[in-house]
Amino acid sequence: MTRSILTVLFLFSIMGSWAQSRTSSPYSFFGLGQQTFRGTIENRSMAGIRTYSDSIHLNLQNPAGYSKLRLTSYSIGVNHTETFANSDNGSEEYDATSIEYISIGVPVSPKTAFGFGLIPFQSVGYTIGNFEPERYSRFTGNGSLNRAYFTLGHQLTKNISIGAEFRYNFGEETNSSSIAFSNIEFGTNEVNETDLSGISFNLALDYDKVLEDGHQIHASFVYQPESDITAKNVSRLSTFILSGDLSENLFNTRVSDETRQKLKLPQEATIGIGYGLPLKWNLAAEYSLRGSSSAASRSFAPDNSEFTDAASYRVGGFYIPNYNSVSSYWDRVVYRGGARFEESGLRLNGEDITEFGISFGMGLPVGRGGSFSNANIGFEYGQRGTKNAGLLKEDFISLSIGLSLNDRWFQKRRYN
Repeated sequence: MTRSILTVLFLFSIMGSWAQSRTSSPYSFFGLGQQTFRGTIENRSMAGIRTYSDSIHLNLQNPAGYSKLRLTSYSIGVNHTETFANSDNGSEEYDATSIEYISIGVPVSPKTAFGFGLIPFQSVGYTIGNFEPERYSRFTGNGSLNRAYFTLGHQLTKNISIGAEFRYNFGEETNSSSIAFSNIEFGTNEVNETDLSGISFNLALDYDKVLEDGHQIHASFVYQPESDITAKNVSRLSTFILSGDLSENLFNTRVSDETRQKLKLPQEATIGIGYGLPLKWNLAAEYSLRGSSSAASRSFAPDNSEFTDAASYRVGGFYIPNYNSVSSYWDRVVYRGGARFEESGLRLNGEDITEFGISFGMGLPVGRGGSFSNANIGFEYGQRGTKNAGLLKEDFISLSIGLSLNDRWFQKRRYN
């Protein structure tokens, strides 16, 4: 019964998740959008750390971590973000709510497990406008680049695990640009509709060792090679008359023939190391380097933008007071925290756009005694961008909620 209910929820979530706006940041205007996926709620609460894996949670950013799974795990996460933007021209507030991931991981032996699921990992959602006596402009965009994946992790030796992930990337993005001048009777509107598709891979290597004093040291290396994305573009060019309420009355629309363009998803490498006491605490640090991307597909992208190599630095961990306590529920709760700093790889008006965040969260045990299922809650405060050079600085607060439910598959019955 549990599996049937979860399957239904899984399918309904798939149908409803792609239409949601996952970001409202004007910075998603550039390139293929803003990278919004940072792992499961458990990972996000630890600043996105992917080095640590255990036997009951999915690690969606580290395929080698699947080798540690001992129970079938169903995982789903939802995120809501409130953003407060400030510039020299004023301030604005916007928000976005979305499903972050839907995933299943299945162990098939004590050393091997596989997983599959859906992740919207890069998103577009912006409205940028300016109305002056001499000039009117409006830019809007929405859509996402999604990922259907299949992962396999295997333990090679007592201390070394490997993993690989096959990804089919797909999505749609729509970007609109409108410009009108007071001394010209009609304005011009251009809409670019882009269908995106392509495959990519992710490879991982894990090292894990328990020391003589009972403490554990672990390290990981995750590599994503550069991959191609095929973009099928159709443009609609229209003229319009601007009404008094600033609505655009379009006419003389011309639709272009479909064109194809090869874009790039950049290569990325992450190395991390951690130390802790099993079932008690863990602390890890990571460094990621992502290559510059030439994936800007918008014909109206401004000349003041460019892409450079991106880097990120993360530190995070967890603490469990007493994982098998029978007297105190809160002693069995997992308390998580972390901090991150990211160089986005986007440069505007000569300014590098950076982002930092401070996160914390809790893993709350759910179900009857002996159940390893849990609900996960995460919070993050962060800043993105700068007010220098006429740009925009964003302060954001995120609330994430996820479920990690466990079951047993492929296990022989002792009694009929």
